[in-house]
Amino acid sequence: MRNSVKNSFSINIAFVGSALSKVALEAVEIDRILYKCRIPTHLLQEPNARVSLVQYAELLSTLMSASNDELLGHAYEPIPLGSLALLTHWLVAAKTIEQVLKRLVRFHQILGKGQGIQTYVAEQRVYVVQDDTKASTTDRFMPEFTFFIIHRILCWLTKQIIPIDHVEFPFEKPAYSRDYGLMFYGAPVAFNCGRASISFPQALLKKPVQQNLPNLEEFLKDPNFELLVLNFNPDNWASKVVSEISDKLETLPTLPELAKTMNLKPYTLQRQLTKEDTTYLAIKNQLKRDTAIEFLVNTKISVEEISTRLGFSETSSFTRTFKQWTGIPPSEYRKYL
Repeated sequence: MRNSVKNSFSINIAFVGSALSKVALEAVEIDRILYKCRIPTHLLQEPNARVSLVQYAELLSTLMSASNDELLGHAYEPIPLGSLALLTHWLVAAKTIEQVLKRLVRFHQILGKGQGIQTYVAEQRVYVVQDDTKASTTDRFMPEFTFFIIHRILCWLTKQIIPIDHVEFPFEKPAYSRDYGLMFYGAPVAFNCGRASISFPQALLKKPVQQNLPNLEEFLKDPNFELLVLNFNPDNWASKVVSEISDKLETLPTLPELAKTMNLKPYTLQRQLTKEDTTYLAIKNQLKRDTAIEFLVNTKISVEEISTRLGFSETSSFTRTFKQWTGIPPSEYRKYL
């Protein structure tokens, strides 16, 4: 994990609401936890509000500890703390990812709690399917969190990004659906499907497990942080662009200037980003938005200074843009932190 880099993008507040929806805690305790994680409670009522992955990871860990339930009330029975640690100790001893997936299925069978998965191979793909269809059609948290964690564990075990062929969810496409692409490294994500599934190239099965017990001990100090926040150095064009411009937000290069820096023709860079269903403008806006949230949450830098650092000529322009991004102005976003 030490070779990984922090992933600082933000996600829609709906992910927070989904995690909180079934947790067995009193409202006053939930409010205390939200405050501790620097998530103002009023943001839950703002459909465009966002939180950083750091905040979300901290929230999940704190909720799990407070409720003694690693699935926050979304399984048929509580999943006690330590379940993930037991699972990963078994997985890290596997030789290949094929064996890892078999152990994942068996672990869910042993654990019970009504949340099982199955795997099968078809058309040179390996599929992981959540086999509790009734639960998955009414609960966004279970399928999205299950597949996110499974994928990240596979990435951690192999020390590389595991390419995803496709992700399917049975619930309706939300307004913030683009965030799922961010969380699954740009993989195609479909909604309103008949099942919850994630698929990978069949070649994944032969990949060897690269981790060991000493690394696992470090990982288990804060597994939610390790799995959610670290970016595993993804080798895609959007990430390469972010790496090039993340320290140039005050004066961002034009697309031709960036392409020249990356030793590419402008149309080549544009074409590669289009293949990943994004644009240079979208990447710039996302990076500015998420950096602004990071500054507001974790620093005391003034709104005026944040505006300058993000390349806005006037604070009023930054305020209007931030409100378009999140639904509320930056001063109000910080007011309740």
